[in-house]
Amino acid sequence: MIERQLAALAQPDLFTPSVIPHDGMGPRTFADLVAMRRTQPEEKVRKSEKDLTTTERSRLINAFNAINQSGVLGNFVAVHAEMHDQHRMTNAPDDMGAQRFLPWHRVLLDQVETELRRVHSDVTIPYWDWTADQQVPQWLTNVLPAVIVPGITPRVIRVTRSPGSKEDLQQRIAGLGNVMRAGTFNTFVDGLENIHDLVHDWVGATMSVLSTAPADPLFFMHHANVDRLWWTWHPSHQNENPTLMGDDMVMEPWRVTEPTTRNIANFHYEYR
Repeated sequence: MIERQLAALAQPDLFTPSVIPHDGMGPRTFADLVAMRRTQPEEKVRKSEKDLTTTERSRLINAFNAINQSGVLGNFVAVHAEMHDQHRMTNAPDDMGAQRFLPWHRVLLDQVETELRRVHSDVTIPYWDWTADQQVPQWLTNVLPAVIVPGITPRVIRVTRSPGSKEDLQQRIAGLGNVMRAGTFNTFVDGLENIHDLVHDWVGATMSVLSTAPADPLFFMHHANVDRLWWTWHPSHQNENPTLMGDDMVMEPWRVTEPTTRNIANFHYEYR
């Protein structure tokens, strides 16, 4: 029994302090504890893209350009392309991709946001609320990066968009009210992922293809909105969660388990 308990403890989530003194051996004095508390991440606020100031928009674009030029953004695009079990793939009620869709993308957003904040410490990923702003945000119209994606044969994704009409988008998201009234996680995630897919397709071009979508900065704002909707729904359905077991609970390639993702306080952000 003790050996099994120790084995379980050997698989922690990657939510450890950002600074661990004494060569990784942990704090030895109470002064160490004080120092560690001071390094805890600040609480972040994710706002609607409509509410960003000109300066905030400029810093966000600058941070995206920086992680693109460094190759970090391309790595995230490659990870998303290789991970085929973070979207629904079958009609089975317990389809693993459907169960992982929301938690996996929550971790992805956190990882990308962390990299953006290495460039500008006050940057957060805003959400694109396509129920209120039923067009590609105008300030992003000309933000169309060329992203180098690593691989045996590196490739360049040149972001383009071909959005449909406002009326078309309205039809695609018309079922959101019913989704937000869903009583079970399976019903909720099925409806939300379907609307998410339809919005990807509405934006078109780069955003409409699984292997290229994250090259477009709009991808992360779209997923921030999906994440926000889950955050809105979950408090009144706290017993409704993914049903993942064993290794499927780990949101690889990151060592974060699904139960950790249920509370955004673990990621130190909130929505406004």
